[in-house]
Amino acid sequence: MPTVAIKDYVWSDIDNVLSPQNDGDVVIDTDVNAIINSLNNIIRTVPGSRRMLPEFASPTFYLLFEPIDETTARRIAEGILEAIEIWEDRINVTGFDIEPREDEGMYRCRMSFVVLGSDQVENINFVLSR
Repeated sequence: MPTVAIKDYVWSDIDNVLSPQNDGDVVIDTDVNAIINSLNNIIRTVPGSRRMLPEFASPTFYLLFEPIDETTARRIAEGILEAIEIWEDRINVTGFDIEPREDEGMYRCRMSFVVLGSDQVENINFVLSR
């Protein structure tokens, strides 16, 4: 009788970098890393670009071409949080900070979240730029 391998993770997703493993298959992200991968996809996907699901995305892409200021930062944060609420049901966002850096042409973002069914707070930092 063949042996069945039991996985020790709940969620998995293909790593965004598409790095190959030794067996030629691509590396997978699991659990929290799979969720972070999903968040990255939600935030960075251009609205309308996903075939068969054109409403998937946040409005971030379009807002990056607005003036880099507190008003735009607030609109970006609201759009990201709304998109996460719609598309990522495995987490509860507990904090989101966005800092406009006009002189650098970007926004520095910090988000904290809790994976549902867990008490552990996860933190991610990322940059949004044109």
